[in-house]
Amino acid sequence: MQNIDPNLLLLIFLPTIGFSAALGQEPHLLRKNWGQILILAWPGVVITFLLIAICAKYFFPYSWSWPQALLFGAMLSATDPVAVVAILHEVGADEKLANVIDGESLVNDGSALVIFLVLQRFVQGESLTASQIVALFIRLALLGAAVGAAFAMVTSVWLSRIFNDPGLEIVLTFGAAYSCYFVAEELLGASGLLAVVVMGFSMSIVGGRQVTTRIKVEMGAFWEALEWIANTILFIWVGIALGLVLPPDPTHPALQYGVQFSYHLAAADAGYAVVLYLWLMVARSATIAAFYPLLSTGRVGYAMNWKTAVVMVWAGLRGAVGVAMSLFILVDTKISSDEYKAHCVFYMAVMAFATVLINGSTAKYLLRGLGLLKMTPQQIQVLEHVLQEVDAIREINLANLKPSAVMGKPDPNIVSAWTSLDTHSMLHNVHKRFQRSHATAESGPRSKDPAAVATREAAASAVGGHGRLQLLAEYRARLLRVVKATYGDLYQHFELGTSEIGILQEATDAALDAVTNPTVSHATAAAAADPELGQHGSNTLTGRLTDWEKLRAQLDNPGCVRSWDMMCCCCLPQQCLRQPLQEQSAAVKLAILSAFVKAHTTAQQLVREHMSELHGQGQHTETPHQVTTHAGGHNNSTGFHDGHNQRLHDQSIQNHRPAATAATTEAQLEAAQQPSTAGQQLLGAADGDGAGGNPDDDLEVLQIVSHESQEEVAAALAYAQQVVLPDHPQLAALLMSRYVSIHVLEEQLEFLEGIEAAGLIKGEEISTIQQQLNHRLEILQHERHWHLPPAGTPIQRGWHSFKGIPINNNGGATIPHKDLAEASTGAVELGVRQNQQPSAAFGAGIRGQGTVESARKPEGIVRAERLDRGFNYLATLSRRHSSLQPVT
Repeated sequence: MQNIDPNLLLLIFLPTIGFSAALGQEPHLLRKNWGQILILAWPGVVITFLLIAICAKYFFPYSWSWPQALLFGAMLSATDPVAVVAILHEVGADEKLANVIDGESLVNDGSALVIFLVLQRFVQGESLTASQIVALFIRLALLGAAVGAAFAMVTSVWLSRIFNDPGLEIVLTFGAAYSCYFVAEELLGASGLLAVVVMGFSMSIVGGRQVTTRIKVEMGAFWEALEWIANTILFIWVGIALGLVLPPDPTHPALQYGVQFSYHLAAADAGYAVVLYLWLMVARSATIAAFYPLLSTGRVGYAMNWKTAVVMVWAGLRGAVGVAMSLFILVDTKISSDEYKAHCVFYMAVMAFATVLINGSTAKYLLRGLGLLKMTPQQIQVLEHVLQEVDAIREINLANLKPSAVMGKPDPNIVSAWTSLDTHSMLHNVHKRFQRSHATAESGPRSKDPAAVATREAAASAVGGHGRLQLLAEYRARLLRVVKATYGDLYQHFELGTSEIGILQEATDAALDAVTNPTVSHATAAAAADPELGQHGSNTLTGRLTDWEKLRAQLDNPGCVRSWDMMCCCCLPQQCLRQPLQEQSAAVKLAILSAFVKAHTTAQQLVREHMSELHGQGQHTETPHQVTTHAGGHNNSTGFHDGHNQRLHDQSIQNHRPAATAATTEAQLEAAQQPSTAGQQLLGAADGDGAGGNPDDDLEVLQIVSHESQEEVAAALAYAQQVVLPDHPQLAALLMSRYVSIHVLEEQLEFLEGIEAAGLIKGEEISTIQQQLNHRLEILQHERHWHLPPAGTPIQRGWHSFKGIPINNNGGATIPHKDLAEASTGAVELGVRQNQQPSAAFGAGIRGQGTVESARKPEGIVRAERLDRGFNYLATLSRRHSSLQPVT
């Protein structure tokens, strides 16, 4: 251990720790919270390490110099709240809070290490001028961040050229992370940790979606395993180092260090460790308190309140990066003080152990005590729905027990005993906690600001009570989450590209922020209270779905398509060169609009299924399909009450034909940006302060949400027909042909995998066919706008074709197979998958950005299903040709 190079120690562990944690960040939350993260990670670290250094200088009896005390403070200022973040995810706490804590910790580690490396020069005996310190700091911090951003860009471009190769993509990210650290740290003298953290953040925001969707699970598992191994080895190593400094001295030859560190430690150091732990909490509290007035306003990220501030203080755990710094000090031969080395290792190990043991183990109880885990009435309703589904699964299976030819029929009593859950007790405890927290909230202090009270009461009265207002926000959030999940499903099936899903999910995330964090001004409240001040004052208070409004703002922005081609579009002097790029921009917009319509159509189907269930529970006399009033006077259903009408709308986009259900006036383009008048009339007629438990309340609110979604679909269709398609009338058929071709290729590949797994056929021919199908699927993924050439015709590329679309002599695009979309839309329902459980998904308030399916099937089940399909096909052939035998 004595001969270990300290730089090698950091090179082994820090790239894995920094990159793996940064890579998994949610892009929207990261962009939104970036200001808070930087404030807490740079000025906040300075305050923390200065306060710790003051304690080390004036309270500890070791007579350390200021450089030694400051280096000690920099070592202990690096936080690692992995335990708290894991608990936040486990208990379902606010994702925004977890993102701020995790992101602040990652940048905090990089900034603390930069300060550590600067101060290390002084402890080693070097003397630096002020200009040299500034230059060193800029080189470590700014150059490190620039190297990380450059590596992220190169890696993202490289990943975009790889298709469905798990080994290559994983090795590429692994090599890029370590190369980034090595180039920054060893070749350029910058901060390697800060470089890999910035690289991970940049790839989360920009390049993370370049990873092939089918191997993201393997990629995440690989980096999680590496991070776990790195943390485990580091803590084992610090345990060995602690054995070196604590008495008695080790006698094993492998642990001989040449220096007897134990002479420098005494029993009183345990008492100083307790004081140091308390001082760390004080320093963390002072840091959060110093910036709380700014962070609580909501101008920088999401607004922080005193409860989340307390959690931020308690999440200041110490971990792997601080441990690595203490080992760096231990093996640094230029630091001559053995007493200083011994105390650095001792205090770092004790603080890491104490913060994980005390803060980490009590974080869940702190969250519950602060009321951050309490459930709203709507969330309780969701929980009841989920538990009912769990019980229904058990009852259905118990009622359909089938015997085995060998083992006979299972014992229903044993099956029932193993599968029965105490759901009633769970619900009873949840209701008790809700009643207790509700009573505490009613008896607790509330804002006495007249304007704030007027805002709250006006918003509640606009929808018939506080409970109805919460219910409306809850169902809007559920619909938007389903929409976002559908985007992920379309992306996984290659119907959306990286930039396209980024634009769509960014608009949906912004709309979710507006739903879950409404901000209402006092002037708006006054307008709602006084009818003369505004016709739609109450509508402004209660809001509406805003994802189309935000999406249209991006579509109208010339820079919404973030690609080098489109950046060059305005710079091209010749119309013949500019035209293909303009068509590419139009194709991207069409793909976005198609995905928007499909996602909202899927969400509306889930709403209708859920309304059908609720309709059987209540006494509501109006059916879900009766909400047809539209601001423009036409049928508000937008033609999506059945699959036939949906296909009519798809074809109306493809062929640029006016549809009966899609308006073509400019007023309809603005309809989705105006408050929902029909929905407000429904809500305004309701009384009481419902909490979501009444099925009639749910039905009325669901009708409002469905109505708003239908208005947005109508506006999106009108935008496509008026703005995009007039200049590019043949483009939609190409795109639809691409979607159908992807669907067919995926089915062909699954069929061949099943046949091969069943042993029906093997050999070079099958491998050749699979390679051809994968090659064409790869082209469809990377070449966004194309046409499939006739048999025997090679795919044309170059400036004389538009992304593979040959240009004829008349300047138009040659479109063979132009009827492929029309022939296939009747058989293929893209966007609405058959293996969904719509009502269960919407009733459970689906979350996340993946697929609408409740969970992806494990690989073993998928393989078994393929085997079943293969054997079924084999049996079919055997019945037709009795002489056919499987190939072995």
